[in-house]
Amino acid sequence: MDPKAEAILQSLSRAFENCPVEYQFANELHKFRLEWGPVHWLYVAGTFVDDHTVQEVLDSLDRWRIADTFRRSEQSRWLF
Repeated sequence: MDPKAEAILQSLSRAFENCPVEYQFANELHKFRLEWGPVHWLYVAGTFVDDHTVQEVLDSLDRWRIADTFRRSEQSRWLF
């Protein structure tokens, strides 16, 4: 697994303790599946990951409030 994708996976796992987080890579997309109540998907473009440092990627996830959005949602979400 790409080290930056691993960092995203670890970040999501920390944000959602006791929640299974799965990783897939297909069609130049890093895909993260979370079972937090409803199932949520986070899709991150391979080019975005390639063009940024690990810290920039993680800072972007925080800035975009990905974890908060998933936590507050009562229905499944797909975020790109």
